[in-house]
Parts: sequence; structure tokens; C-alpha cells
Amino acid sequence: MSPVLSVRNLIHRFPGGVHAVNDVSFDIAAGETLGLVGESGSGKSTIGLLVTRLLAPTGGQILFEGEDITHLGAAALRKLRARLQIVFQDPWGALNPRMTIGHLMEEPLTLHGQGDAASRAAEIRRLADRVRLPAASLARYPHELSGGQLQRVSIARAIANRPKLIVLDEPTSSLDLSVRAGILQLLDELQRESGVAMLFISHDLETVRLVSHRVAVLYLGRVAEQAPAEQLFANPAHPYTQVLLSAHLPPDPLVKLRRHEVVGEIPSPVNLPPGCFFAGGCPLVRPDCTTGPPPFEEVEAGHRAACVRITDGTNHLTPAEERP
Repeated sequence: MSPVLSVRNLIHRFPGGVHAVNDVSFDIAAGETLGLVGESGSGKSTIGLLVTRLLAPTGGQILFEGEDITHLGAAALRKLRARLQIVFQDPWGALNPRMTIGHLMEEPLTLHGQGDAASRAAEIRRLADRVRLPAASLARYPHELSGGQLQRVSIARAIANRPKLIVLDEPTSSLDLSVRAGILQLLDELQRESGVAMLFISHDLETVRLVSHRVAVLYLGRVAEQAPAEQLFANPAHPYTQVLLSAHLPPDPLVKLRRHEVVGEIPSPVNLPPGCFFAGGCPLVRPDCTTGPPPFEEVEAGHRAACVRITDGTNHLTPAEERP
């Protein structure tokens, strides 16, 4: 079965020579969630905008359901929107404050010519029930709802036309923990019911681990490692991934932390080095790390990392507190 989304060698440059996305490739299958993680400025949100074609790529290819959408014009993109949706981090900014919740939920149906007024009204009620919004909320305005309720409205709008892919850009980061759990449960239910593919963008490693089937780790716009979620968290192969995971605070305060330190400075995205982007901060750097982009080496089935040390097994950092 062909993947719902195939991204090949994706590149994006912002004005001023900022290299935001650098040769990124990945696939997402139907019913699968790919988690995209990395520090602020790693290019996560830019990739989300590129694959939904809210931003035009500088280079590379985006295939959606086998169709090359890399250079589609405005008219073709309008038709595409029904099958390709995005949910943003900030529901307050994403929803028109002058429209009622009912009208906000009807809008995507109207834009794509779905049914008449009566059938759309019935579908709005069904959507509200599906995302667990009280029927009374349909007559209210965004400022009258909580953040969690507004995010449910955003999700209802995203699923209104039964899309094949939803990009979720930090969808729970602005919500309380208890509200966050409800949103994640809803997303899981929707995926199980419809088989929709999801690209889940987040800096929250614990959330990504919970919701993702596979995870891609970004560093300065380049994929450092990609693996099934459990493999990546149990056996991070790239030194950057090891550093990233070691900085995460586990829920259990009694767990002993095994910190990894970064040496040197992060390169400028305007003037990236020719080799591994992490070479300047990696304690394991060696001369061949700096001569050219590192190849993706297989760690185990479905698990690959861009590090020259994978082949000889010298890719694991020693925690700072264990060094002599």
C-alpha cells in the first residue's frame, strides 16, 4: 500500500538565507502517526506548513496520495484542503472571534460544497457530539469557551470533510495536563475510526512517545534519526537524540537522571557546516564528521540514524556523571 504522504529531499530557505529545512524525507501510512520532535528552531512547524502547502518549498517533492502537490496552483490547492488539514497550537488565534462555534464548524463544509443547509446543520451537530462539545456551545462565540473546548472545535473543523492526513502542530502545548489527556484520547479515537494519517509536531517528548507509531528527530532542519517510537526511546542511536532525551524530565521524580552534555555552539542556520550539523557540539566528533553530510545508517529494522559512528558501534555517549 502506498503511503498517504511521501516527502522527498524537502528544502526550504527563508529570506536572508536562513536554511530552515534541509533535505528532509519521510513517509506516513494510513492510520499511522509520525511524531516530529526537535528543539525550537529545528524546522518542525515549517515542515508542517510545507506539507499542507501553506508554504511553498524551495526544493524537494511532496506526494499526497500519490499525487505530486509540490507546485500546485491556488485552485488545485483549494480542492486539496478537504483531504489535507492542519490543527494549530493556538486555537484562539486560529478561530474567527466574530463567528459562532456553529458557523466555524460549518465553514469547511460550505467551502467544499458539502450538502445543503439542513444536512450541514445535522453534520455540525454530529461533529459537536463526536468531539464532545455540548450542543449549547454551537450558539456561543470563541471567547465564551475554554482552551480545551476551542481545540475540540479546531479538530472538528479539521475532520469535517473526512481528510486523509491531519498535521497537528503542538496541539496540546497550551492546555492543562488534564485537558491535554482528553484531546490526545480524542485524536486516538478518531484515528482508529477513520484511519486518518497524522503528523504530530511537538517538543514534548512524553506526549510524542504516547501518540506516535514512529518518530523523526530534527536538528537544524535535518533528520538526525528516525525509528519506531519504542525503539527510539529505548535505544537512541544519534548522539543528538541521546542529548535530547537526557534533557527530558521523567514523570517519576525518583528516576536517576543520566545527563549528556553538549560541547561547543549551535551553528548558524544562515551558515551551516558542510558535514554533520551536530559536529560542533558532539563529544564524539571525529574528522570524517565534518567533511560531508553523514549517511543514514541502519541501527535495526526500521531504525536509522545519520551518524558515521553507527557502523562501528561507537555512537553512544557516556553520561557526564559517569565520566572519570
